[in-house]
Amino acid sequence: MGCGAMGAGLLLGLLVLAAPVQAAGGPTVAVVEGDLLGAGGPEAEQLSRERRDAILQALATAGINYQEVTDTTVEHAGLPDVPVAILPYSRAISDDELYHLRAFLNRPARLIIFFTTREELAADLGVRLGPVIKEIAPGQFYRLDFMPGAVAGLPAGIAQDAPMIRELEATGKGRVLGRWRTLSGQPSSEPGVVLSDKGAFVSSPPQKGHKQETARLLRALVGHFAPELWEALAPTDPHKIGPAGRYKSLAEMAAALRAAKRVPPGAVADVDEALALLKSVPDLLARGDQDAALEAPRRAQRLAERAWWRSYPSPTPELRGVWAWDRVDGGWEQAMRSLAAANFNAAFPYVASGAAAYYPSSVLPECRDGVEGDPVAEMVRWGKEYGVQVHPRVLGFFTMGAPDEVRATLKKQGRLARSPKGTDRNWLCPSNHENRLRIIQTVLELATKYPVDGVQFDYLRYAWKDECVCPTCREHFQADTGIHVDSWPSQVLTGSLRQEFLDWRREQVTSLLRTVRQKLKEKAPNCKLSAAVFINWESHRDTFGQDWKAWIDEGLVDFVCPMTYTGDLDKFRGWVEKQERWAGDKVPVAMGIGPLANPAHPIDPQGVLDEIQIARQLGCEGFVLFNYQEKLARDYLPLLALGATSAPAQIPTQAKREGDD
Repeated sequence: MGCGAMGAGLLLGLLVLAAPVQAAGGPTVAVVEGDLLGAGGPEAEQLSRERRDAILQALATAGINYQEVTDTTVEHAGLPDVPVAILPYSRAISDDELYHLRAFLNRPARLIIFFTTREELAADLGVRLGPVIKEIAPGQFYRLDFMPGAVAGLPAGIAQDAPMIRELEATGKGRVLGRWRTLSGQPSSEPGVVLSDKGAFVSSPPQKGHKQETARLLRALVGHFAPELWEALAPTDPHKIGPAGRYKSLAEMAAALRAAKRVPPGAVADVDEALALLKSVPDLLARGDQDAALEAPRRAQRLAERAWWRSYPSPTPELRGVWAWDRVDGGWEQAMRSLAAANFNAAFPYVASGAAAYYPSSVLPECRDGVEGDPVAEMVRWGKEYGVQVHPRVLGFFTMGAPDEVRATLKKQGRLARSPKGTDRNWLCPSNHENRLRIIQTVLELATKYPVDGVQFDYLRYAWKDECVCPTCREHFQADTGIHVDSWPSQVLTGSLRQEFLDWRREQVTSLLRTVRQKLKEKAPNCKLSAAVFINWESHRDTFGQDWKAWIDEGLVDFVCPMTYTGDLDKFRGWVEKQERWAGDKVPVAMGIGPLANPAHPIDPQGVLDEIQIARQLGCEGFVLFNYQEKLARDYLPLLALGATSAPAQIPTQAKREGDD
């Protein structure tokens, strides 16, 4: 095929189109497609493509970067600037291409040629070509056996099962690297690979069916000619392993651990094992164990990451909890087992709202969505089995889970909250006696019917700053304050009675909690009472009527869990500092952390660990994660268990005092 009429622009275009295909790191090799076919027709063209594809697949499997060129581009422009070029099937190399291939060898660079080439080029590689030998019986050229230790990373043998080979003879500086063996194991005198300082010649054509084996061969040969390949695929330098946590590399982590005064033994052991693995790579390559050599730095990376997680302390006592729904992925036995394995000690599952129970209840309408049995009994049973406290969560004035017909009845009875715009079907009126009675009875039912460790309130608040302004609230506000309201609700929402109304709203919520606290002392004195609270007491006490600092000051709760759901560490730290001041060391604070609170923007395990550490440093007595699900159990708990929660912990019963560890 002549190209004399081709312009320089077209030739440059051909080379630009031969874009590199990126695999792992390391050098790039050139793969020369044999598009000069000589007397060969369509069959030869198809064969050339198949053999090219077999090499490309093997290189991708081997993790070797490659770029494609053709005989034609090499004929006119030579080979690109790469250390190694591979010729899968160049059966009709022209004089011009031969010139460029020889120039490539003189750079110096290396060629790996399969099955056929021009005799002059074979001679340059230390090979004399003989005739093609077709197998007489299946399996005659089944396996290539190699000289041990001759090439780093070369296995003892690879299966090829070639239907035919090229007879080879090593000449000059060429030496036989491997010979053929039959399927039955009989050795052959026929060379399979000849190696020289110019490259390597493989006597069999490449086949797609032996992608893994050819990958091992090419990895060893390319690594022999371009050692930087092994440096990329199987690094031995600990500076090239990483990052691991906050450390840029394994080397940096090892140095930090050596300099540290107190380091968990497991972290040191992991780093020592990682360093030993890197040192083993040259020996593994010398033995031809490529798989182990490649796995060693990968495992070193995993060990470095594990060492990072293990480097965190595991203080005790500490509350370590999860919020959850009334049902969990995998069931409650699996959930409690997972929590216990990570040394978590508390679960706070939804079990009821203010208008619906998710368990068999004699107080509220049941909303169980086809769930059989008693989920509260189930979670408590397995919590006791695995040593995880269960604190069922009651969703205050929220109506979540209530069927439409229940909400319709509540509206008819005047029990739903109202804003100036109308009825809020999602919220109960906090001043309505029946609503308050049902919530109190629900808490007492949970605390006396089941051996729970505590009950937690969530949604113990108003829905928004302009609720509730129903007739019942007007009546109770006037009766409780002795103030007659002429213009309802504008006078209490934005007018002269706004402050009085805000104070009264807060008291509606606080007085309910006060009653619950007193009744629990009478009916279930060992049952803890806690609350999941909003992030900003200063403003939310007005907006939502949730005065949780007052709850703490009055002794109405045993601990609080501020729901500080942000992935911004600076903001998180700022909120925790405020929340700790508001709590005033009067009750334990278990900081609410929301790795999965916003599914679109989850906080990764490192972020969760950072927030746990901030909460600890600022004096919190524990933390609660939102929320338990398969992802949390799979991707978060095991990592925390390596260090931050590696030691079992008791739940604290009082807040830390200044100077406590």
